[in-house]
Amino acid sequence: MNMHLPQNEVARAEAKEIANTDSQYLVPTSGKPLRGLIQDHLVMGVWLTNRDTMFTRDEYQQLLYSCLLPESNALFKGRSSRIITLPPSIMKPNRLWTGKQVITTILENIKPKYFHGLTLYSKSRTPGDSWHPGCEEGQVIFHDGYFVSGILDKSQLGPSEFGLIHSLYEIYGSTVAGSMLSILGRLLTKFLHMRAHTCGMDDLLLTPDGDANRRSVLKGSKRVGNDLSAEYVGLEKDSVNSTELAARLEEVLRDENKSRTLDLKANAQTKNFTSQVIGQCLPSGLQKHFPRNNFQAMTVSGAKGSDVNASQISCLLGQQVLEGRRVPVMVSGKTLPCFKPFETDVRAGGYITDRFLTGVRPQEYYFHCMAGREGLIDTAVKTSRSGYLQRCLIKGMEGIQVHYDNTVRDSDGSLVQFLYGEDALDVSKQKHLKQFKFLAQNINSVVRKLVDDLVNEDLGPRIQRLSDQLNLGVGSEHMKKAMKKYKKTGNLVASEVTMSLYSPSRFLGSVSENFALAREKYLTEDPDGIIVSSKRSKHLVGSQMSRGLDKSEFRHLMALKYLRSVIEPGEAVGIIAGQSIGEPSTQMTLNTFHLAGHATKNVTLGIPRLREIVMTASATLATPSMILTLRPEVSDRDAKIFAKRCSKLLLSEVIDNISIIENLTKTSKEYLLRLELFPASDYEEEYSITKRQVLNILKKVFLAQLERAINKVLNPKKAKSKERIGKDDAMPNIGESSGTIEEAPRYARAAAADAEDGDANSDDEGEDDATNAKQRSRKAEAVSYDNPDDDEEEISRRAQASDSDNEGEDQTDEGLGTDINMQEDRNPIDKAKGGKKATISHDWISDNIKKFEFDKEGGQWCEVKLQYPVEAPKVLMLPIVEKVCRETVIHELSGIGSVAKCKLAVEGVNFSAFWNEQESIDPNTLETNDIAAFLRVYGVEAARGNIIKEMNAVFGGHGISVNIRHLNLIADTMTRGGGFTPFNRQGLKTSVSPFLKMSFETTCNFLTEAVSEGDFDSLTSPSSRIVLGKLSGVGSGSFDVLVGGLQGQLGQTPLY
Repeated sequence: MNMHLPQNEVARAEAKEIANTDSQYLVPTSGKPLRGLIQDHLVMGVWLTNRDTMFTRDEYQQLLYSCLLPESNALFKGRSSRIITLPPSIMKPNRLWTGKQVITTILENIKPKYFHGLTLYSKSRTPGDSWHPGCEEGQVIFHDGYFVSGILDKSQLGPSEFGLIHSLYEIYGSTVAGSMLSILGRLLTKFLHMRAHTCGMDDLLLTPDGDANRRSVLKGSKRVGNDLSAEYVGLEKDSVNSTELAARLEEVLRDENKSRTLDLKANAQTKNFTSQVIGQCLPSGLQKHFPRNNFQAMTVSGAKGSDVNASQISCLLGQQVLEGRRVPVMVSGKTLPCFKPFETDVRAGGYITDRFLTGVRPQEYYFHCMAGREGLIDTAVKTSRSGYLQRCLIKGMEGIQVHYDNTVRDSDGSLVQFLYGEDALDVSKQKHLKQFKFLAQNINSVVRKLVDDLVNEDLGPRIQRLSDQLNLGVGSEHMKKAMKKYKKTGNLVASEVTMSLYSPSRFLGSVSENFALAREKYLTEDPDGIIVSSKRSKHLVGSQMSRGLDKSEFRHLMALKYLRSVIEPGEAVGIIAGQSIGEPSTQMTLNTFHLAGHATKNVTLGIPRLREIVMTASATLATPSMILTLRPEVSDRDAKIFAKRCSKLLLSEVIDNISIIENLTKTSKEYLLRLELFPASDYEEEYSITKRQVLNILKKVFLAQLERAINKVLNPKKAKSKERIGKDDAMPNIGESSGTIEEAPRYARAAAADAEDGDANSDDEGEDDATNAKQRSRKAEAVSYDNPDDDEEEISRRAQASDSDNEGEDQTDEGLGTDINMQEDRNPIDKAKGGKKATISHDWISDNIKKFEFDKEGGQWCEVKLQYPVEAPKVLMLPIVEKVCRETVIHELSGIGSVAKCKLAVEGVNFSAFWNEQESIDPNTLETNDIAAFLRVYGVEAARGNIIKEMNAVFGGHGISVNIRHLNLIADTMTRGGGFTPFNRQGLKTSVSPFLKMSFETTCNFLTEAVSEGDFDSLTSPSSRIVLGKLSGVGSGSFDVLVGGLQGQLGQTPLY
């Protein structure tokens, strides 16, 4: 237990008005409740308020005495301490009170004077049908303080939005809500002594029918793995040969992309079985049913545990998932030594049909431990990442606060926002702002709290005085005219924004357009029948508010509610925004994820993406992408063709098999290379290319790259001898002019390692996370400025000459006319009429390529004969050929990888290429995750919106909600200088406070720089003031208190 001793009046005031527990009921980052009752109390709340709970007079009064008496000092100020009780609900044969009446009695006793009773319509977490079919206990209803129906569980007594405690906080204030929590804690503890709660094995057992249903469903799961595997590798389910299936599965499991897709399909199948088992067993298959089943009482009410815990105990553990995948396969083809190689049973893939109730087998136990260990490691790693992310954000925004003119400014006075969050609302005060039904039903209590009048029964004069002081007519009239223009034009910006003309803190009725639209919609529809159409008195009187409101009265009172929800000057909104991003980031995973069903689509999510946006503000993303919106008139077939034309296509994707025969003669080494292509009809339909294009690429690109790769292996020191290179060489490497080359799969790295010595331009890493990809791209950029050797210069010269000779001939442009020229070099190819092979004339071939043949008719094979001197070093030709095939591009758009249909998802960014395709896509709806590219093309406001959208997408992908006001502030802070400034050491360089920069990182560097340049610190930032022991300038430090002089002691001199 810590004891705090405030040393001055400011500290005393903060402790009393801010730091006290009642005032901290709502979290400032999201406005959600923080406090709630513990687990035992939640279960007891269910038993106390269900219909079967009855109390005698002694029990009823004992419960009330035990919970209300300790709060008597706070509750009965200024009035009698006599506890108000209710008449019994049952008179004969015995007088009995219900549990709901106990709650009603408490509400009646804690209600402040002149306030009306609580009216609330809500839902309990416990469904009504859990008690019996058609039961109405799932609907929580309080009417004028009387508890009519429903159950008090976690949704009402826990830290839940719009529950009982949250509603009391809204209409009665923090003190009453805090007292209610204390009272209910004592009440439910006393009731726990009377009733008790226990959980036994019989709460977990299934009936014989339930067990039979469970076994019946799980029996079908033993066959699904074999059927799915056979279907995936293209075999018939009924006539599966185990040897052939194992051979094909080996090929699938050795391929990262194929195995990932198989895992996704298997997970979908096993999920169906898990759902069926749970549906058959819970809760209908249990021996004891709710409410007699105490384990179900805990999970259903939200007190402890969930349906997942119940299903793992009574039904099955289900599929164990490791980073979105099944249990990985070892080199031997087994997941564990006890399984057969390439086992198809889903059990071998980590699907556990055992349950904790009857025990888990050793293999399944090991799989379950693997999944648990992954979670622990992920948590340990992400703590440091998210902690540093939050530190960077808070350090960059620590001085940002709201000023008295409602603007948001940094500690140096620079403007960040004209209105906080664009509507000037405090996050912790706006939760109930659009709950118009609740506010209208409790209008008397709401208004009394808003005008802060607890002593006068008639509120009319007080409301009139506030309306006059806050210029009600000015702001309201302008907003009224703006709403009329909006209804006529349908455009919100048709008139000047009200809040930009009239400060929302000084003009009653100056509200945001969003709030005004929601308010007018409620008034028009009147779904609850609360708004009356008859015109009564212009000004409200306390007694009239219970008889309904007319539209004008409701507008004015909601305007007053909006005014009271405006953020207070001095609020440290920068620190709150940093916390709102940093705290939820601990719930997110770290790695790069793959879109479901598309194993080749990489997207960076979680903490890496957040760091990419706010900490590095990178101009070159690891996984850039775009979203294109198709025009409505584009058919599915046209969209599919368009996606294929835009996607990057590699030669390796049309090759089925590669074979190489090596012959050694007395004078030379000969290699006969044969490329087996997929049937031409297949790749023409799948990729929208022709045989002629494949031949063109093989002739003009593949041969040249193959020679270059072999030459680097034979001559790694880049010797200048030209004996091994022919006089006429092929086209230049498309990869040089058309972006980076494709990455090789992981399984091919080891095989190709011997062939990659000295090849600095290759990307030999496979699919990995964004960090490794970024390191590879930097490495590639670092070596791309090496001077080319003579061989490369010669090839480049020949290619340029070939381009100029072929200029003007017919072109086949599969890249939408942006990057590649697919001119057909007609001279080298012998085109004998009716010939089935295409060969290249000898004057084009280099000294090393002795033969080139292509299946002109079928387009299914290509043969190349290579010859080198007998003294040439030994070369592993297969890895070299595989690597060159993966590097040879058939067609691509610059910066664009693959394109998936639907809303077209594009890997890479190239705005100009798609501006020219307006007949297929809408150029006004282009989206991208590359914020720097958006900034360059569309400007800073578009980049600001993109930052907000991308951060929202990161949190939304993990089911986390972050208030848009915090994202707005972060985006405004990053783009206020017209660029894209990160929250790191480089971003802090623009700060005017040397102490702030020194307190972040590299203290000596910033200190040396400040001293050498004669810099000074005006001590306006929180860090600089803390360094010198001064009170920070935010919050209570943002103003001074002027104290009048004491007569006879201090004269008339004011004290500050």
